[in-house]
Amino acid sequence: MRLRVLFLLGMVISLLFALALLLGPDTILKFFGLTTGKTELLLAKTIGAGLIGVGLMCWFAKDFTDPAAIQGTNISFFIAAAVAFVVALLGILSQTTRSSSAWLIVILFLAFALAFAYFQFIGPRE
Repeated sequence: MRLRVLFLLGMVISLLFALALLLGPDTILKFFGLTTGKTELLLAKTIGAGLIGVGLMCWFAKDFTDPAAIQGTNISFFIAAAVAFVVALLGILSQTTRSSSAWLIVILFLAFALAFAYFQFIGPRE
């Protein structure tokens, strides 16, 4: 896999989750076993709005040619995915949600953290 493909995959997943959280936050929250109060719905929509920015950043990053820009973007996505993995894992371990579907988020963040780490520290940075 090339880094460009990883950026494209990040864009697709980010924008899909963004649309889902903006258009149907109650459905998404229920799927992951979370409550659907007014506060939770607002937070879900806010996260969806933020994911639009992540998706667009991935879209533009796929065409970067400057090595410093590529490295900076890659390390930023790696750190964000690693922190999100830890937060999601701690949320499940503390039994914030008992839904087995919540593990999907943990696995996605772990996969992205490992993929960005690979391109940052081991693989080619192209």
